[in-house]
Amino acid sequence: MQVSASSLRAEITSDLYVDGAWQVGTGEDSFSVVNPYDNAEICRIAPASTGQVIAAGDAAHRAFNSASWRMMLGRERGELLYRLAQLLRRELELFASIESLDTGIPIRETRMEVATSALHLEYFAGLAGKIEGTYQDLGSRFNYLRREPYGVIAQIVPWNTPLKLMTRGFAAAVACGNTMVIKPSVVAPLSVLRFAHLVHEAGFPKGSVNIVTGPGRTVGKALVEHSKVRKVIFTGGLEAGREVLDQCAHSVTPTVLELGGKGPILVCEEIDWEEAIDGVLTQAFARKAEVCFAGTRLFVPNAMLEPFVAALAQKASTIPMGNPLDPNTQLGPLASSTRLEEILAHIAGAKEAGAVVRCGGQKARGEGLARGNFLPPTILTNITHDMRVAQEELFGPVLCAIGYTELTEALDMANDSEFGLASYVWCNDIRKAHTLAAALESGNVFINSYGYQSEIPFGGYKGSGIGREHGLEAMREYTQVKSVTVGLGRFQSRFDLPAT
Repeated sequence: MQVSASSLRAEITSDLYVDGAWQVGTGEDSFSVVNPYDNAEICRIAPASTGQVIAAGDAAHRAFNSASWRMMLGRERGELLYRLAQLLRRELELFASIESLDTGIPIRETRMEVATSALHLEYFAGLAGKIEGTYQDLGSRFNYLRREPYGVIAQIVPWNTPLKLMTRGFAAAVACGNTMVIKPSVVAPLSVLRFAHLVHEAGFPKGSVNIVTGPGRTVGKALVEHSKVRKVIFTGGLEAGREVLDQCAHSVTPTVLELGGKGPILVCEEIDWEEAIDGVLTQAFARKAEVCFAGTRLFVPNAMLEPFVAALAQKASTIPMGNPLDPNTQLGPLASSTRLEEILAHIAGAKEAGAVVRCGGQKARGEGLARGNFLPPTILTNITHDMRVAQEELFGPVLCAIGYTELTEALDMANDSEFGLASYVWCNDIRKAHTLAAALESGNVFINSYGYQSEIPFGGYKGSGIGREHGLEAMREYTQVKSVTVGLGRFQSRFDLPAT
């Protein structure tokens, strides 16, 4: 069932979901949720008050310590997650419509994102009953390790692909036995709020999952600083991540942070030309490049640079833009008009510094596009690697193409970044490709490939974050280790004292 922007508010029962019930936010200054296709208001949401945030954390703490949650077997938590996945699949079209209206991502992509979110839930449902410890024989003693949940986990969700980025942390954390308080972005909160309906229908115990809305400066801050929160999941920009990390440092609260990226794409001489063109096109412009793992810096041998960029620009210029709910649309609007203006300012600055725009570079104003935040795929050449546009994360479809003579030169430039989330290599020489993968300062390297999935651990080096989502690594993130040592013989005192 698709929904229109005008009918979407009816699918969202209220502003918050706390302790098993929907509530109206009592915080100050309601905020507008806007459709980026035409910048029309979809609805207004009242944010949570500080008291409601505290109540949500307290509810999650009570739920974690309740007999119904603490005595629940891992496989039973898995059954809850699996039931949730099936409900999400049942409402795939509804959630895809909500995501497209809220974020501007084309529905052909949001359908895939909702299906992937269900896969996350199913994957971690299967792991929920498989959390294992270790055993060591120490002679007169033995030691075993227990992997135990932290307790209440606060999750702060970004505005780009919010459902998918929420479910990946949520699924792993719940599979490990934690309870949750989730705060979606004020820019795109609607799919996460709708998710509360599925949590309720799936039969999650009261208080085990809570959702609060509002700005990061108030609601997010109150949540991170809640005395019962034992770990924080944050996905977002580097500056905001530093603020969260600073807050968590005061309470010694551990974090999982996925922050920014400025992904390098290294193209070698040994490539399948058409495959590499299509691959770079996807890595640079999929989902409007409003993803931290987008490839935004392209390094091509000087002898190949001009024909490669020309072919890439020709294809990029033909990507259909339009209404995200139209199945023919392949590139939607940026999430906000503010983001569009900021990116256009970066492009203008690069042009003043000598950059050449090979395609795109200005707001799209064609039929049906003028009211939206549309930026066509943009490729810049005559770039030096020290330019701001080549160093800062723009979070939009702008690709900087830079030539190189020696591969070591390209590798040095690729690693010359404060980020290290995703890197891409196009090379059909197996030895060279794996040598590059080992040398790249990046948490994820994709060789002749693109995209991550539930089984692939995902996270960054350097300023791109702390910890890993997905795969077995995520199960380590959301459990803490308790070491238990047991004596097998009579204990011998360390003190030589008279017998009593």
